[in-house]
Amino acid sequence: MKKHLLPLFLLLVPALLGAREVKPLNDGWTFVKGFVKTGPVAGTTFGGSKAGDPVTLPHCWNAEDFQTEGEYYRGYGTYTRTLDIPEDVIGKRVFIKFEGAGSHASLLVNSSFVGEHKGSYNAFTFEITDFIKQGENALTVVCNNAPTFEIAPFGGDFNIYGGLYRDVWLEITDPTCISPLYYGSEGVLISQRTTRERADITARIHLSTLSDYEGCEVRFSLSDASGNKVAETYYDRIFNDIVECSLGVDNPHLWNGKEDPYLYTAVTTLLKDGKEIDRVEDRIGFRYFHVDREKGFFLNGKHLKLQGVSRHQDWDKKGNALTKENHLTDYDMFDEMGVNSLRLAHYPQAHFMFEEADRRGYVVWEEIPFVGTWVSNPAFEDNLELQLREMIAQNFNHPSICFWGLYNEIQAGTDKIVSRLQNVAKSMDPGRLTTCAVYIDSSNEFIPDVMAFNKYYGWYYGKKNDLGPFLDNWHAEHPSASIGISEYGAGASPIMHVGQYNEDDFTVYDSMGKNHPMERQTDIHRVQWPVIAERDWIWGSYVWNMFDFGASGRFEGDSPNQNDKGLVTIDRKTRKDAFYYYKANWNKSVPTVHLCSKGYTDRKEDITDIIVFTTAPSATLYLNGKKISQKKTDGYATVEWKDVKLQKGNNSIRIVTPQGEESAQWNVL
Repeated sequence: MKKHLLPLFLLLVPALLGAREVKPLNDGWTFVKGFVKTGPVAGTTFGGSKAGDPVTLPHCWNAEDFQTEGEYYRGYGTYTRTLDIPEDVIGKRVFIKFEGAGSHASLLVNSSFVGEHKGSYNAFTFEITDFIKQGENALTVVCNNAPTFEIAPFGGDFNIYGGLYRDVWLEITDPTCISPLYYGSEGVLISQRTTRERADITARIHLSTLSDYEGCEVRFSLSDASGNKVAETYYDRIFNDIVECSLGVDNPHLWNGKEDPYLYTAVTTLLKDGKEIDRVEDRIGFRYFHVDREKGFFLNGKHLKLQGVSRHQDWDKKGNALTKENHLTDYDMFDEMGVNSLRLAHYPQAHFMFEEADRRGYVVWEEIPFVGTWVSNPAFEDNLELQLREMIAQNFNHPSICFWGLYNEIQAGTDKIVSRLQNVAKSMDPGRLTTCAVYIDSSNEFIPDVMAFNKYYGWYYGKKNDLGPFLDNWHAEHPSASIGISEYGAGASPIMHVGQYNEDDFTVYDSMGKNHPMERQTDIHRVQWPVIAERDWIWGSYVWNMFDFGASGRFEGDSPNQNDKGLVTIDRKTRKDAFYYYKANWNKSVPTVHLCSKGYTDRKEDITDIIVFTTAPSATLYLNGKKISQKKTDGYATVEWKDVKLQKGNNSIRIVTPQGEESAQWNVL
């Protein structure tokens, strides 16, 4: 084996187009709820009758029923489609890639079983070369989202949707190719050792052939954001299915989070007898990071306060069948609020989410669905390991990902499986940190590299002011642990209000009940964000949650089967007051003036607190045309007037700041 650096003049030669064909397979499907035996003609049963209704992917069969009063459907669903194979494809290799299917998926081609995949959230690829024929072929995919003791997650406070809810692709390659079968990845895993002065990268390339690698070579190149090739290497005389190519860049332009999310393009090409037969392209960024127990998270040697949110991947009337437009809408809201870090909980999310995080500069915590309930079953534990390996392999090259999450809120007695997952993560990817989300103390929280707490003081238990003392005591008592906040927050209905919130009145404010006034959520966030902001040793914090999400079995707030702790409603149409609190604190580049409880138009109380979130240095309150007072904005972008007396009937509220104003009409009944 030889590794060579190409002469400089060869670095300027444009790469040839690759021979791989990639085509979407999102159209032309039929779907029927249930397990349907399909015949050799797609869309029909063995008896020849119609096997379903036409659908276009992404498709979730729970798009409607997860928001109803009853239980959402968990069981089988069958998809069928015709696949036409032209004559020129025969002799090539054919693969089908599924970006996600919930939760168990089996593929049949022309009534022959090809394979199965267990897990809702990672991509998987089947080779169908030996199952197809020239002309029309019948594809059948049977999905099942029923609970099982063999597939994670077994439990959790979120819905486990069914369907082919992400894109499906047909890939056609040469008999020798860069393998699409390595844990559902693109087959190229690029590791890095980076400093401000130099970046050294190694591409571990997985190959596959139906014969041998005679005459084959691999080229690996790197281009900057302007398309200028900065380095290239090649590897010839290939004897096995794994090739490693290494190169270095002096004085690299670093990927520096939202400040400067600079990306290079890495191109891996496979040639045979000098002709390009396959290619994979990756956008990569050079960065280095660490967590200091006393000082928090550092990116490229500089402290970065990770002000984050968590996100579930479902939407109103869509379930989890989201499009790029849906993901972009979410990202625009993250940007608007000033978020710089994401916890994509509690499972691997769409690849597009990581691509966009790379482009926009978000630091990401990504995790496997080891949630809540642990099942002592070798098959379940093997599935956890499989999903971890898939998650790491498929997302290995994204610079935005800095943390692999190993679990969320699992019970004690799980040290063995957590240690197994830790060993897998560190062996596959020693360059990133592992973490976990803890709700009760257990020895398993010390197994990952760093840990974080899910804490709901003032919502489920305790007082809102208890968070600070808890964190300080825990930090002092555990000198070797680095601590983050993986979840904090409170529920809120945007149509439920109270003039003044009193934390002590639990007879009125039941966390698990129907009364979720928005003012309670706002109050808890106003108390707890300063606690986090003033402790740099908290390496990162994540509001639970950015958006309301489906959670079967919850009957609280204004909607059944939803968790309403989001800062934005599940349809993305209503930003709650707490959203603007963070926007005013986190995004100083955009002027913000927000009057809280603005939508509380018909009021029971004639005494109220008037709260304004603003980036302006001061705000003036006018009540019924009369100036009440001007107040300076405090250190957390807030101006507050306590115990304001309203008159019976209509009241005109006007807030004036140097950056704009807001007004409201409140009617005291």
